[in-house]
Amino acid sequence: MPMADGLHILITGASGFVGRALVHGALAQGHHVTALVRDAAGAPAGCDALVHSLGWGEGFKLPSGVDAVAHLAQSRAYRAFPGDADEMYRVNVAGAQQVLMAAAEVGVSRFCLVSSGTVYEPFVNGFAEDAPLAPSGNLGATKLAAEILARPFANLFPVSMLRLFAPFGPGQVGRLVPDLIGRIERGEAVTLPAEGGGMRFSPTYVDDICDVMLTALRESWSGAFNVAAPETLTIEEVACAIGAVLGKEPYFERRSISAPSLVPSLAKLGRRYDLARFRSFAEGIAATVTAGR
Repeated sequence: MPMADGLHILITGASGFVGRALVHGALAQGHHVTALVRDAAGAPAGCDALVHSLGWGEGFKLPSGVDAVAHLAQSRAYRAFPGDADEMYRVNVAGAQQVLMAAAEVGVSRFCLVSSGTVYEPFVNGFAEDAPLAPSGNLGATKLAAEILARPFANLFPVSMLRLFAPFGPGQVGRLVPDLIGRIERGEAVTLPAEGGGMRFSPTYVDDICDVMLTALRESWSGAFNVAAPETLTIEEVACAIGAVLGKEPYFERRSISAPSLVPSLAKLGRRYDLARFRSFAEGIAATVTAGR
């Protein structure tokens, strides 16, 4: 239901997978949205567009009336370190600083920084928000750097830092869940370890993630929060659920590979948000596959 007291939210990264879903969710709740995009043609329908390339030295100001920011923009070049390190720094770190400064200049009332579970790499100290952090990968390092930069701004306005785990949903490409969907559709093998069901993780439907973001903005959360569905599944269980929706039996191939458990603590999130609101993987994957047909 639209909110009578909707916010004017600037959403960076609005042309990305999660960003587009957040724009749609924000508009559905009655918020006014300005999308920060590199190309005006990439702005989702129903919102204003602010064209800017974050992190490349060009200053910018937030439009008049913006009172909340959801910063989702991140570099898509994160698979070829060190070749992608410069762009990762410019977008993920310098870009975050630009948006934080612009938010401070206009006096926004709340700020949501979208981070990532990769800040916990190499995944040896657990997945609670107060765990020691020393990410071993460039993506996690730049995400943690952005979080550190954001913390002093919490003296000016509430800053929530949401660490996302395994988002999936309609329109996603190049990630684990859409890869599994494609493999099962084509009858290709899904790789599992020699024993067991493979990596255990928390696939989380994108609309549920966006609802957490909007709740964090509406309620002016402050601090770091893991964001994931409470249901945890193995690769084998995920593949079987996808196969049930597609009406195809997954084909598994076993190899000598590791099977980590990437399951975050949700105790802190659960104190602010009803975890029962997250839909099951079966519900989410059914919506994902249906939307793709």
